[in-house]
Amino acid sequence: MTREESEKYGQEINARSAEFENVEVLSEEQKLSSEEIPAPLSDEEIRKRVGDQNFKNIKDSKTMNSINS
Repeated sequence: MTREESEKYGQEINARSAEFENVEVLSEEQKLSSEEIPAPLSDEEIRKRVGDQNFKNIKDSKTMNSINS
């Protein structure tokens, strides 16, 4: 599957899912191309956002963290 095909497939799945959900999509909302997706955050940026101790705790922890954490 090419990148374009997988993006189109994902958009179709999202559109189908949206039919069953109570979501509002604004007409002025634009989809990001893969070139517009921001780069991953550096460790320093994450440390600034979550705090030094939280960053240390999760880095030193051997347990799997929640995706939503």
